[in-house]
Amino acid sequence: MASPEQRGHDFAQLLRAGRKAKGWTQEDVIEEAGLSRSTYLRWEAGRVERPDPEQVRAVCRVLTIDPREAAVALGYLTREEIGLGPEPPRMFDATVEEVVQILQDPAVSEIEKREWVQYLKFRTGRPTESGRRRRAG
Repeated sequence: MASPEQRGHDFAQLLRAGRKAKGWTQEDVIEEAGLSRSTYLRWEAGRVERPDPEQVRAVCRVLTIDPREAAVALGYLTREEIGLGPEPPRMFDATVEEVVQILQDPAVSEIEKREWVQYLKFRTGRPTESGRRRRAG
């Protein structure tokens, strides 16, 4: 059985994925779902203790998340108990998936995305565009 920390992380990841898929900000979700700012920010930070079912349903509704997925993320039910197929296998580590989500986020400018990619290349010792230009010149 998952720890409370893991359940909080899973629920937070579900909310972030739903929000980013819609291209919304946290404020958009708060307004549309009618949640308090502190509640939603706490949830997205993975700090979830006995969330109100009506609030969970409201946020699922506005983010078009299957509420059964929220029940699974929160550890109330298993995928098998509610007839959901197994979770699709991850293509990448969760951290890599989060980086990909950030780079796909329409709220992040193309300039910021290029800067992050350049930074990652620098940190991993891969040649950067500026490094290639310097060597070629």
